[in-house]
Amino acid sequence: MAATHPASLKELLEWMAEDIEVNRRRGGLLSVVAVVAFRLNQFGVRVSGPASALARVVSLPLVAFARLGIGVEIPGGLACGRRLVLAHGGRGVIFHPDAVLGDDVAVASGCGAGVAFPHPGAPVIGDRVYFGANSSIIGDVTVGDDAVIGAHTLVTRSVPAGMVAVGVPAKILGPAPERAAPTIPAQADGAADDAAVGTLRRSSW
Repeated sequence: MAATHPASLKELLEWMAEDIEVNRRRGGLLSVVAVVAFRLNQFGVRVSGPASALARVVSLPLVAFARLGIGVEIPGGLACGRRLVLAHGGRGVIFHPDAVLGDDVAVASGCGAGVAFPHPGAPVIGDRVYFGANSSIIGDVTVGDDAVIGAHTLVTRSVPAGMVAVGVPAKILGPAPERAAPTIPAQADGAADDAAVGTLRRSSW
């Protein structure tokens, strides 16, 4: 897993440009707003200096809109790599601040990653992992690179790299189809997330 946050103002601009591009094409306007709010806040929280302090202040109204208006809660302290995709504006997405996400993670609506209270430890998510709609990953578990978490799946144990996990609790279904990178096709606002998951499985996923 590579860097988990932009370490300089130059990197912030580069990361945000990538975030905006993938979310513009794969999520829409609300997805862009949600990811920009998170990335600015992440830079403000995880980096020290005047630029990061300004970014944190600027991010506050965006974060408030993302939480109250869209319903996405991604804390600025989250360790998260490049090109995070938040489908449908990230509606209902909640991540624990101790979770770790790699590069090119794609998240459908209603997903979560958190601790299995009262036990400590949050998930570590690898690169190019796809969260199906309303899926949850809880506890001190690892999801390997290129894994696919099916819709409505509850993951309480580690998922090997390149595998598909489905069900409650999750079971390994088999290898994930090979793909170049996570892809969430553009959907009209309010379209069913299951339709997106089905499209992914029939095409590049």
